[in-house]
Amino acid sequence: MSGNIMIGNYFPAKSNIHNMNPISKIICTILFLLMTIFSFNIEVSGILVLLVMILIMNTSIPLTVYYYILKKLRYIIIIFFVLSSLITFSLIAGLTVGINVVLIILIVSILTLTTPPTEIVYGLEKVLYPLQKCNIKTNTLALNISMALRFIPILIDESDKILKSEASYGVDYHLNIKNKIKAIKTMIKPAIKRTLKKQKEISKSMEVRLFSIYKSRTNYRINKWGFFDTYLIIVHIAILIIIIMRGVIT
Repeated sequence: MSGNIMIGNYFPAKSNIHNMNPISKIICTILFLLMTIFSFNIEVSGILVLLVMILIMNTSIPLTVYYYILKKLRYIIIIFFVLSSLITFSLIAGLTVGINVVLIILIVSILTLTTPPTEIVYGLEKVLYPLQKCNIKTNTLALNISMALRFIPILIDESDKILKSEASYGVDYHLNIKNKIKAIKTMIKPAIKRTLKKQKEISKSMEVRLFSIYKSRTNYRINKWGFFDTYLIIVHIAILIIIIMRGVIT
């Protein structure tokens, strides 16, 4: 089961993070993303690594799940590391960027693994509510973000199926880079087609259920705000302030 988990999938479990209000989880995620923006050295990245590890331990989700997520996205991490190293001519800078990319993947994974898609939409609508004063349809924006997260595992799963299908027909893309590039090129078009087909199926399913973004909706779950929600937000704010102040002083 762990190998089938990906960003966008929900992993049911009993934990402090699972029991948090989706609003507080999204706020903490946004605060953490801001921390990575202001993280310019390996020391700050080390603090963020410690924070993420503490959060992961509070999810009650096997570490193998996070391992498989990082494994499937390893090429993205490598690309960021290489590009950053080449641009800055510094392996330390490249390592810092690579660590930050890993942390971003993990923090987004914590959010999606511990929060059902419908609750993510609910939380995003509440967090983005102030944008309605700028005539931005927050319910539409929240739904689009949630659907984008949902389609990440679908796209990767479809790509895996196509690669396995090619392998069954004798396409060997494990020997050299040329074969790998050829396999990826032949995979992109059918993977996009199959993903768009899935999108149409989901769209039709939503229409059958009379889903509409133009009507007010209620949430059948009771999302309570507890001590842990407040505590975790305060911790994230405090760390963000320390990182910003450290950057200003230095």
